[in-house]
Amino acid sequence: MACIKKFLTAEDLKMALNIFCCVYGIGTLGMPGNFSRAGPVLAVIGMAFMAFANVCASVAICRVMLLAPKSVRTYSDLGEWCMGKWGRWLSVVSQMASCLLVPCVLLVLGGTLLDGLFPDAFSTSYWICFMALMCLPVCLIPTLKEGAGAAFAGCAGTLIADVIGVAVVMYGMRGHPTPPSPDIKFSQVAGMFGNLSLAYNAGIVIPALQRQHSEPTRMPRVVFATMAFISVLFLILASTAYSSVGCQITGYWNLSS
Repeated sequence: MACIKKFLTAEDLKMALNIFCCVYGIGTLGMPGNFSRAGPVLAVIGMAFMAFANVCASVAICRVMLLAPKSVRTYSDLGEWCMGKWGRWLSVVSQMASCLLVPCVLLVLGGTLLDGLFPDAFSTSYWICFMALMCLPVCLIPTLKEGAGAAFAGCAGTLIADVIGVAVVMYGMRGHPTPPSPDIKFSQVAGMFGNLSLAYNAGIVIPALQRQHSEPTRMPRVVFATMAFISVLFLILASTAYSSVGCQITGYWNLSS
């Protein structure tokens, strides 16, 4: 009698949680700002395009990993297997750029928030340096498994911040007239795509996660469902806040709330 495969396993949920914690991060704080800068029509089109591109790319990585030899375990290994030494260099450079730019955004945002919470205590530059020192131990975590707790804490913190921010904006703007529409410029639309690029960043961790799965053939479906779910959350978050505030949202909307 043939063994019936489960539609969803505990291991699938663990992989989905890892991907969710990786993607649902600081990039979500700028989602309502995308609608504010580019308007709802262009923002929805841009978000749909980026969601489609990133979901397809993530699933493609999973399918390529199914064909790759067991020696291919990381994103850079995958680049070398596909394109030789140049592929490894391109993969490593892209990883380094991501690891450099994402913390810069986090530190600038954190320094700005702390300066607002504790005015006249320190300058924004000092707060940024202080945050960098506090985050340094997290940067020294060597593996994904050991860093799972930190990733979950960051994701949970972002979820809580989003819920509180939406609640504050919706409550504070109740009864107000229709929010104003944005004056669309090319730089604003380009900034929207930049923020969306920051939000989607799961490709780096997918090869390592797939090698940890006991049934790697299930990973394309897990990745597709997780990335699609995250994209829906992005759309709900952005449209809900924009419907209340309109173009008055700043680049990072928790500064508006």
